[in-house]
Amino acid sequence: MRGHTGMVSPLILRGRGVTAHFEDRSVLLEQDGVHRRIPVRAIREVRAAGAGGDTAEIELTSAGGAPAVFVVSRSSPAAVAAFVSAVTSALPEGRAPRDGMELVTEEASEAPAWRLFLARRTGAVVAAVCVVVVWAALVVHAAATGAPGRWLMPVFGVPLLLGVGRFAQLGAGIARDHRSTRRHGITAAADFAGRNSANKETWRFIDTEGRERFYVGSGRTVSRDPRRIEVRYDPSRPDELYAPQPAILYVVVGAVVGPMLAGVLALGLGLAFWPLGEALAG
Repeated sequence: MRGHTGMVSPLILRGRGVTAHFEDRSVLLEQDGVHRRIPVRAIREVRAAGAGGDTAEIELTSAGGAPAVFVVSRSSPAAVAAFVSAVTSALPEGRAPRDGMELVTEEASEAPAWRLFLARRTGAVVAAVCVVVVWAALVVHAAATGAPGRWLMPVFGVPLLLGVGRFAQLGAGIARDHRSTRRHGITAAADFAGRNSANKETWRFIDTEGRERFYVGSGRTVSRDPRRIEVRYDPSRPDELYAPQPAILYVVVGAVVGPMLAGVLALGLGLAFWPLGEALAG
């Protein structure tokens, strides 16, 4: 016999171009880039319709005129039935005969990360696309006019450039966190709290809001008895923690990894754009 498990988890009903989320006694309807929040007190009825019950209709209350109806079509009949049942059970009794659209609010939706990146880095994206197009044209030219197999040289150069770019991105992120948390962050001494399942050191501290926080990784030692490291966080991004590393680590990275990356970068550029050099030499 199956036991009672409490409240039903938030339901998501996906249809053709429309998605409805039922949570916190309201339906969040996403359609054509617009997010509408419909409280249950604005809903007169939710019903199944369409062939085999694959459509959900959300009818709002009305003050006498034609009521507004939102439709989620081409969905799973089982999902529609569950959605209709859950919303219907949450509808309050004795709703006033008013225009339900007056209670509907529109919410700004957060654009996907890739769209934000394109909007903020339009010039860089255009330049990158131009470089890729020129590079592809050079590879095709080398394949058509060069010695057999030599056109593969640019193909080997691209992974090297991507690897260097990834390391540069990581380094820039660390430098940004270091600078941001030093200028605008809060620093706490975190106590050693053991190791996690991946055998990585875990450190515990209490932030200024009284919340218990944990940082996983290494950092600059503040004291050895008890074991503590320095952990920083920016109040504007409280969930992102940063621990400064010992100064010797930055020296080693600069002296060893820096020249190594420079050499790989030079090799990658030489291989990737070898056809351009031959074209200019010829």
